[in-house]
Amino acid sequence: MRRTRALTLPFAAALAASVLAACGSDDADPGDEAVRPTVAVTTTVLGDVVAQLVGDLAEVVTIMPPGASPHDFQASAREAADLAAADVIVVNGGGFEEGLLSVVEGAESDGVPVLSALELLGGDDHAEEDDHADDDEHADDDGHAHDDDAHFFTDPLAVAEVVEALAAALPAQVPGLDAEELAQQADDLVGDLEDLHQELVETLAVVPDDRRVLVTDHEVFDSFAARYDFEVLATVIPAGSTSDGVSGGALAELAQVLQRAGVTAVFTEQTASADLAETLADEVGDVEVVTLNAETLGPDGSEADTYAGMMRSNAQRIADALGG
Repeated sequence: MRRTRALTLPFAAALAASVLAACGSDDADPGDEAVRPTVAVTTTVLGDVVAQLVGDLAEVVTIMPPGASPHDFQASAREAADLAAADVIVVNGGGFEEGLLSVVEGAESDGVPVLSALELLGGDDHAEEDDHADDDEHADDDGHAHDDDAHFFTDPLAVAEVVEALAAALPAQVPGLDAEELAQQADDLVGDLEDLHQELVETLAVVPDDRRVLVTDHEVFDSFAARYDFEVLATVIPAGSTSDGVSGGALAELAQVLQRAGVTAVFTEQTASADLAETLADEVGDVEVVTLNAETLGPDGSEADTYAGMMRSNAQRIADALGG
């Protein structure tokens, strides 16, 4: 006969407790887990950057879809609800999200804190900490290349400053965020952005000094130009928004400017119509129209579906068009 040994009372009690705990874990209510805070971000460019910054610490909801023009995008009822339900909203700032301003302001008036990346860039002085502040001839006295440019994100080092500022500002607005872990993730992301900057420098090195001239469809690459030693000679639409227009006479005058300068490429932004740029190119003659992504990421699976991918793609297309 097979003998069994009786369990002592302490061991039996411990075993029973462990069995009950195991059974309880099977029936655990998912709602018992801590709910992650929600960060709503207006644009796809900032959405990707913020998602990398917060990682698993928060849920990031990006309001605009890839390919949407930030100047024209209007929020649906669901997107407006997402903004209103967020723990904090991150906007580009500078009037960049023209069609979302009233919805964001409404959420803010209802108590949702709003952080403007452009304001954080202009108001947070990293001049003493910024390694490139002293040796970058394009940096202002406070270490920022363009702290009033709503298209600051065309400069990865400006984005790095925004990341540092967001890492400091978000925990104050969302108490549930782990400030120490967020700071570490910010350090990692800043390192990645600095590496990206060096990649772009190397990619653009093939463009000779006398060809570092940009003509764009509207004012979008000023910060990029300042960082990478380009001159923005002219814009087809002399404003920061594609919703503005241009007269036929102004276009003819611009064609003469391009002819005198020997311009060989006009760069358009993916969210804007290329019609004016193509008309200008035809007027000048022997001018290539090159489409870039800047104000929005590309569709999933494309070379521009992340911020880093977008910047690499833009730099390569500029290098291909202007390289000697």
